[in-house]
Amino acid sequence: MATNEYFDGNAELAAQLRCTKNSGELSRCPKGITYVFPPENGDSWFIDIHPKPGLFVSDAYFTLHQPVTKTYEIEQPGLFLCSFESGDVTIFERGKKAKRMRQGIHLMANQGKPFKVVFGNEKHIRYTGVWVFADFISKYLQDREWKESLTINDALTWPSHYYNTPELLLHFQQLRFAIRGGVTPLMYFESKVIAILSLILCAVQTPKHAEWFQKKERPKHVTYQNQQFIWKVKAELDKEILNPPSVKQLAAIAGMGTTKLRILFKSCYGMSIADYVRQEKMNHALRLLWHDEMSIQNISSLLGYARPSKFTEAFKKIHGLTPRQVRQSFNL
Repeated sequence: MATNEYFDGNAELAAQLRCTKNSGELSRCPKGITYVFPPENGDSWFIDIHPKPGLFVSDAYFTLHQPVTKTYEIEQPGLFLCSFESGDVTIFERGKKAKRMRQGIHLMANQGKPFKVVFGNEKHIRYTGVWVFADFISKYLQDREWKESLTINDALTWPSHYYNTPELLLHFQQLRFAIRGGVTPLMYFESKVIAILSLILCAVQTPKHAEWFQKKERPKHVTYQNQQFIWKVKAELDKEILNPPSVKQLAAIAGMGTTKLRILFKSCYGMSIADYVRQEKMNHALRLLWHDEMSIQNISSLLGYARPSKFTEAFKKIHGLTPRQVRQSFNL
């Protein structure tokens, strides 16, 4: 028996999870439907918005006490695009290897074949998803004077770097906040999905650029989660700038490899970790110059320099003056 995601979005999944349906003013999002989990699941919910026939956008935030398997048998062909943030979710399609979702953007092309999704209970599940069906795409393209080709079959050939990009992640983040905000006009959601499909189509039509971006620029991209870890790293450096943790220790704090940490730190702050430490040491030295009782040699030793000349050289690179010139300038 076919399932009705085309017409009802996540309604069947919500019923299976024993959710309460809230709409209108009672919904977290008055433009859509909020499905609220039983109280024992804590703060758990997902939201569906249905801007046009053949299009659903949703945002999910929930915890399960035991795994749940949902079988999908959707007759209408379509694409499921998902910006997955966290959780334990595995997709099983016939003839394909089981796919456990990782953080990032995922795409699945549905052509009427049954598939299963197992929602696990190991972690809090968070994602923003889009169901965009073939008739929505064809109707949108049909109404335009210009001609573009985009079909569900096309999606079967797309490498993941065509859609798992920082640009698409940004659009999904905007989509998430719009869903949760609850006041955005429905046309916004339609136009946002069109923008997402357009970016993918752009990558398809310019594959060399997409491949170049994947190799050269993508490793430098800092996600919001990455940024939070990089902030922690900077906070640890600032705590003990005169005796900073090693890069290996900082990588453990950030939960990533040392190479990735170096790349992302430089993307965030425009300088390497070593340059940041050097800069902040010299800023600290500048403050110490106001202490009359401390000689330049004392300050040099405190900052870990074996010879004052090396300290003076490093200080001048940052501030443009030697420590002695700074003191003379301010009659210190």
